[in-house]
Amino acid sequence: MTNTDILLEDLEDVLDDATSMPMTKKSLVDVEKIKTIIEDIRLNTPQETKQAKAIVDSRNGIIEEAKKEAEEIRLQAEAQARELVARDQITETAQAEAADIIAKAKEECENYIREAQAQASELLSNATAQANEMVTSAQNKSREMLTAVNNYADDTLLAIDDSLYKALTDVRRIRQGIMSKKADK
Repeated sequence: MTNTDILLEDLEDVLDDATSMPMTKKSLVDVEKIKTIIEDIRLNTPQETKQAKAIVDSRNGIIEEAKKEAEEIRLQAEAQARELVARDQITETAQAEAADIIAKAKEECENYIREAQAQASELLSNATAQANEMVTSAQNKSREMLTAVNNYADDTLLAIDDSLYKALTDVRRIRQGIMSKKADK
């Protein structure tokens, strides 16, 4: 209970103890005592007002701090959400591109093998140029693709190189056979 509350109770007590005037609703009170209580209330009110203001200021500071923290948390959550969405989009794009590269690499590999068997001598220069382009393209795209796609592209290029090497070896062997037959005649 504050001093002001006590003084107000004292004031009520003075009024309750007042003597009633007969035949009226008025009462006789100790004016000096009431003035003293009122003066004490005036003296105590600023102190209690200061305390109340300090409590309100403290409360406002706590509320402001809580608002700042809530805003920071909200901003962090939004940033994390944006990052997760961006990652998902990047992954989907990379997977789509990887599927295209895999399909194209398989198709090209099959074409290289068929062409190497049908036109070995002509394909040697073309295949070398295409292999160089594919290596360059694979190196550029490998920076952007998933590790699995990179490994697959490397394996595909090695298989193409091996096929070309075998085809070239077969062509050389056939040429030597032809040259040997011509020399024997």
